[in-house]
Amino acid sequence: LNWKVDGILDTIASLRQEVDQVHKKLQVLLLRRRDLTMAIWKIKQDQGLPFLSPEREAQILEDFLKHDKDQERDPLFDEVLKRVMLGILKEFEKYLSAKYSSEP
Repeated sequence: LNWKVDGILDTIASLRQEVDQVHKKLQVLLLRRRDLTMAIWKIKQDQGLPFLSPEREAQILEDFLKHDKDQERDPLFDEVLKRVMLGILKEFEKYLSAKYSSEP
């Protein structure tokens, strides 16, 4: 019986390592998104253009929630994804506002 528990614990540890790798990849992607968004913000600021675009945010959400034809639909998880992306958009907006409003 002990070997079964050890096997289960090894499986859990292995899966957790994979989750940790996903987190690292997410961090890299979010940093890249930050850099791209900062470049867009700077261009818009220099040109006197408004940064926020409700149409663009709606398009981002729509694109983010699109599924590959091979993916099974999961409406509950779609809601999770929607809230995650809305959170990302909101937090990036707050970050960029604070970053650029504090620059001379």
